[in-house]
Amino acid sequence: MSWRRYIRWIKWPWRWVFDQRERKDYIAQATSRLIASAIGPKSMVKQTWSGETDLKTAKDVAVLVTWDAKGRVHDFLIEHMKSLKKAGRAVILVSNSPKFPESEIARAKPYCALIAWRRNRGYDFGAYRDGLMLVPDYDALNSLILLNDSVYGPFQSLRPLLKQMNDKQADVWGMTDSWDTRWHLQSYFLLFHTAALQNEKVRALWTNWKHVQSKSWIINKLEIGLTGQLERAGLRCAALFPYRREVTKFANTVRDNQLLANESLPEPHRKLLGRMLELADAGAPMNPCHFFWDQLIADGFPYLKREVLTANPIGMPRLYEWSDVISDISEYDPDHVVRHLRAIAKNRVV
Repeated sequence: MSWRRYIRWIKWPWRWVFDQRERKDYIAQATSRLIASAIGPKSMVKQTWSGETDLKTAKDVAVLVTWDAKGRVHDFLIEHMKSLKKAGRAVILVSNSPKFPESEIARAKPYCALIAWRRNRGYDFGAYRDGLMLVPDYDALNSLILLNDSVYGPFQSLRPLLKQMNDKQADVWGMTDSWDTRWHLQSYFLLFHTAALQNEKVRALWTNWKHVQSKSWIINKLEIGLTGQLERAGLRCAALFPYRREVTKFANTVRDNQLLANESLPEPHRKLLGRMLELADAGAPMNPCHFFWDQLIADGFPYLKREVLTANPIGMPRLYEWSDVISDISEYDPDHVVRHLRAIAKNRVV
């Protein structure tokens, strides 16, 4: 029997035990949790470098997580760190990349307080946790932002938006929320105020952390489940750009302007708008960052999800006009995005 036939024999049981295919791959999740329990809560950080911002006295910190196959710190990420620094945040850059060249570390240093390189266990949430554990005085923090590199931007100053995300209205903020499975804050940007950071259950979450290497478990328990955990701990959660407001605005715009009957719009565009309106009327959840990306940006949302451009998951027509949408409301240089897309995108013209 050839080695290829041996591989075919073991492929099926391997998928059931170790692969992450969907949210209900319970055997894979259980196996990953057992492995994580055996490893324990230790940090996966391999090496750190000091940046040019003081972290010891920082009261407001942002942990920014990135992954790149070659360990590159792309221009759009540099711009993100610049904006966070201008907004008064000390940035901890955490790289989950398989390699991290010295030249890329040097590029990041001027905009960071600390740079960390770690083993990619636990994905973004594992990196969030390991990054915040590097804060010298956790108890002195006024706020902590956890965010990743899945977005381009920000397209305007973050400081006014962060002021709106105040601790009077909520203890934990997201930029956007989702009703997929259950209501939750989307995890690419989470802002924790003091009440949340000092909450016993939140502190226990970081202390008792397990680096579970299962995407489906991360989605279920953290990307979707974390908001519920926070609310059960007595914390108030809110989104700056709430889904219900955005979907209502979309539906009203389509109806008030009779867009479904507007023959100046290409037929595929009208069909998509019609399908979106059906979903809105049925109360079916849509990912706001995909379905309402242009409306959100026009409303002051500072980001564009990378996946919109790299995959166009809903088949949005005329997506090539994304740079015009950004330029209409911002001085952000679209070439930061274009250079990154050239480096990573395959079989797409964006």
